[in-house]
Amino acid sequence: MGAVAAGMQLTELSLRFSMTATQQAGLTQLLADQQNPASARYHQWLTPEQFGAQFGLAAADLQKVSSWLTAQGFTVTQVARGGTFIQFSGTAGQAANAFHTQLHRVTLGGESHVTNLTEPALPAAIAVVTNSITGLHDFKLKPHHREWAMPDEAGRDEAGMPDAAPGAPVTSPLYTSAASGNHFVAPGDFYTIYDENAALTGGIDGAGVTIAVAGQTDIPLAQVAAFRATAGLSATAPTVQLYGTDPGTVSLDLLEALLDVEWSGATAPGATILYVNSKNVIDGSLTQAIDNNLAPIVSLSYGLCESAVSAANLDYYNGLMQMANAQGQTVIAASGDSGATDCDYQVATATQGLSADFPAVLPSVTGVGGTMFVEGSGTYWGPNNGTVATALTYIPEMAWNEDSNGSLSSGGGGSSTFFLKPYWQVGAGVPADSARDVPDISLNAASSHDGYLVCSSGYCVDGWKNTAGLHDVVGGTSVGTPAFAGILALVEQKIGGRVGNANPTLYALANSTYGLSVFHDVTTGTNASPCNAGTVGCPAGGTIGYGADVGYDRATGLGTLDVFNLVNSWALVTPLLSTTGAAVSATTLTGAPTANVVQGTNINLTAAVAAGTAGVTAVPTGAVQFLVDSVAVGPAVALAGGGAGLVLDTKTVAPGAHTVSAAYTGDATFVGSIGTLAVTVVSSGVPDFTVVPAVTSLTVSAGGSASTVVTVNGLNSFAGTVTVTATTSSANFTASVSPATVTLSNTKTVGTTTLTVGAVRAGAVGAPSAAVRPLRTPWYGAGSGVAVAGLLMLVLPRRRKFVGALVAVLSVGMLAAVGCGSGGSAGNPAPLQSANSPSGTYTVTITAVGTSGATAVTHTATVTVIVP
Repeated sequence: MGAVAAGMQLTELSLRFSMTATQQAGLTQLLADQQNPASARYHQWLTPEQFGAQFGLAAADLQKVSSWLTAQGFTVTQVARGGTFIQFSGTAGQAANAFHTQLHRVTLGGESHVTNLTEPALPAAIAVVTNSITGLHDFKLKPHHREWAMPDEAGRDEAGMPDAAPGAPVTSPLYTSAASGNHFVAPGDFYTIYDENAALTGGIDGAGVTIAVAGQTDIPLAQVAAFRATAGLSATAPTVQLYGTDPGTVSLDLLEALLDVEWSGATAPGATILYVNSKNVIDGSLTQAIDNNLAPIVSLSYGLCESAVSAANLDYYNGLMQMANAQGQTVIAASGDSGATDCDYQVATATQGLSADFPAVLPSVTGVGGTMFVEGSGTYWGPNNGTVATALTYIPEMAWNEDSNGSLSSGGGGSSTFFLKPYWQVGAGVPADSARDVPDISLNAASSHDGYLVCSSGYCVDGWKNTAGLHDVVGGTSVGTPAFAGILALVEQKIGGRVGNANPTLYALANSTYGLSVFHDVTTGTNASPCNAGTVGCPAGGTIGYGADVGYDRATGLGTLDVFNLVNSWALVTPLLSTTGAAVSATTLTGAPTANVVQGTNINLTAAVAAGTAGVTAVPTGAVQFLVDSVAVGPAVALAGGGAGLVLDTKTVAPGAHTVSAAYTGDATFVGSIGTLAVTVVSSGVPDFTVVPAVTSLTVSAGGSASTVVTVNGLNSFAGTVTVTATTSSANFTASVSPATVTLSNTKTVGTTTLTVGAVRAGAVGAPSAAVRPLRTPWYGAGSGVAVAGLLMLVLPRRRKFVGALVAVLSVGMLAAVGCGSGGSAGNPAPLQSANSPSGTYTVTITAVGTSGATAVTHTATVTVIVP
C-alpha cells in the first residue's frame, strides 16, 4: 500500500545475537547437568548475568554493536542482561538506510500492517554475531483460545443474539447454571475433575511461587477481581509489569490476557500472578520475562505454525528458552487450536499441510494440548447451585476436536521439521520419527463441551453472568496452558524450588510406576482436520492429523493430569538423563534431483555429519535416520566416515512439496543434529500403481508355511480393481494370495493382500512325516473306499480341518484295494516320494493387473523362498 513515512517512529527494534558452537555445546552440557542429581551442577540455576558471561555476546562486542547503532542515528534503550540482544529505537528512514530494506504498509486478510519488503542486511562484522532483527514489522503471534457463544435459557447466544436454529438440540457446556441447567467449568469443577482439592486442603496452593503471564494488551484488573470473588478465591490482585511502549487495550488480545491471568490464578490460588505487558508478546513480554528472570514459571498462550518461522528465529528462540531453563525457569506454551494443521488459522478446512506450533515445539518448552469430556451415560455433575462447582468426579476424556463448529477447533500436535527428538522424549507410543513431538501433556480445551467460565467485558456482575444473564465461556489450548502453569506452581511449592525444563521429569514420571496414577491416558479421538483434496498433504481429500492412543500420542501427549498425584510424585523420580555427548554436530543433506521430480523417480540422498564445535577433531559416529515429512524411510543408516546415503524411491511419495530430513542421533561425543532438503514431486500424469511385498525373502521349513503382506500403492489417481495372483518356479512348493483383489480410488490409495507360501508339493494333501508308496491301481479300480474318498474331495471345501478326515478315508480305501483287488501285485513298486518340498531356493512371482479408466497396468514383484 506504499512506503511508510520516513519519520515514522519504530520503538521496539532489536538485534538478536547467536551463540558460537562452543557456547552452544557448553550450554547443552550445563542443561543436562542441571537435571542430573549426580552432577555438582544439579539445580544450580544461573542469574542472567552469569548466563551472559558464559553464553552471551562478549561485553566488548556489545559495546561495538551499540556504537554502530548510535552512529546510524538510533537510540539504544536496553542491553540484555544475558547478552542475547540489544534494543533500540529510531525512525523508518534510519532503519531503511541502516538495514538496506524498505518499510511499506501492506494489507493481509483485511488487516493493515507495516513490514519490511526485503531481508535486512548488516555490516559483515555485525552480521556474523547477529541472528535476526526484530521490530521491522508489526505482525504478532495469534492467541490460542476459542470463545463459544452458548445459548442461554432465553434462547439467546452469549452475544445476546437469537439462536441460529431455535429449538434445535444444542450440546451444552458442562458448572451447573441454576437458571438453565447448563454446565460450565468453574475453578471448583477443575479441582474436582483433576483431583486438585486434596492438594489445596493440604496447604499446597502455590504460595510463595510467582507465575509470569505474557501478554500484549492492557487488562482491567476489576474483571480479574470479579473472577476471583465469584470463584471463592482470595482477593489477591495480579501485579503488572510493562516493558516498552504501552500497547493500550487491544480487543483481539483482551480475552486471552484475562483468561490467562484468571486461570493461572485459579489453579494456583495462593501464587503471585505477574502480568508482563508489551506491544509484542514474544519479542517483548516473553523476552523480558526471561532476560530479567521475573518468575520461575512463564505462561504463553500464543503461537504460530513452525513452518512460518524462519530457521534463524527458531534457532534464536530455542536459545532464549534454553536460557530460561538454565535460570530454572519453566516455559509453558499452548500447542495450538487448529489440530495437526497449525498453519491454517480460523478457517473451515486445511490447505497448508501438517505443522506443529511455535513456540510449543521448542524442546525447552512444555507444550500443552487439548482434550474434551465424554460423559456418556455416566453421572458426573451434581444438582444446580449456580455458584461455585458441581462436578462430582473425574470425567473420561477424548482428544479435543470441535471442527464441526465451522472453524478448525482441535488440539494442536505434530512433529517438528527443525528440532530433533530430545533425549528425554521416550516411552510407550512416542513416534520413531527422530523429531521433537508435541504436545507434552493436555488438559480440557473444549469450548462448547465443556467450556471454562471467565470474567471479561462486564460478565460476572451477577455471579458468573452479565446483566443479561449470559455467561462468557472459552476453550482452546490457551486455557490449559495457564492452568498447567498454576499446577506447576503447586509442584514448586511442594518441592521447595524451581524445576527448569519440566519435560525430563514429566516423561520420567510417565515411564515410571507412578505413570498410571499421575496421568489420565487419553486413548480415543483425533486432532485430524478436514482438508481440501489436492492441497499440501491432502492429495485425495478427507482429513489429516493424529489419533489418541495408548501411551504418548501427538493428539494429547502423555494425557491429562491427576494434580494431587503429580505434586506428590514429582520428587520421587529421577529426570531422564542425556545419553549423548555435548559437542555440537552439523548435519547437511544434499540430493538430486529435488525440483519437479516425476513420481517414481529415485532421488539420491547424501547426509554428511561433521563436528560443529571448534577444536573438536573427532568424526561423528552412529547412524542417520532419513525421513520424508517426519515419517521414517527404512531403518537408520550407519555412518561411514561421517557420511550416509539413501536412494529414495518416490513411487509412494504423493505429488506436492515435501521436506526430506536426515536426523543424526548423536554419539558419546556429539549431540544430534538434523539436515533438511525441500523436494517437489510432480505427477507423471498416467494412472499407475506399485506392488510391494513387505519382505523379498522367506525361509520356510519343509512341510511348513509362511506369509507376508503385499501392499498395492495407487499413483496418479489410479481408480480401479487390481487382481493379484502368485505363481511358483516349481511344483515343489505352493503359493497363493488372499484376498485376490484390491480396490483403489481417490480416497483409498493403498490396499493390501497376503501372500502365503507352503513348502509342500503342489497337489499334496498335507505333509506326512513318513513317505507313502503310491499304488499302480487307479482310483476307479481301488474299491468302494477310494471311490467314496474321491466323491468327498469333489464336494467338500478344501479347508484344513478336512485334511485329516480325507487322509483317513484314503487310507481305508487303499487298504481295501490291497485286500480286495484281483490279480494280486501290479508289478514292481514306484520309488518313495515325500509330500514335503525338497531343500532348495525357489521363486514366487506376484502379478498385479488393474485398469483405471482406459489405462491397463500390469506389475510384477518376486519373493525368494528358501527351504533349508
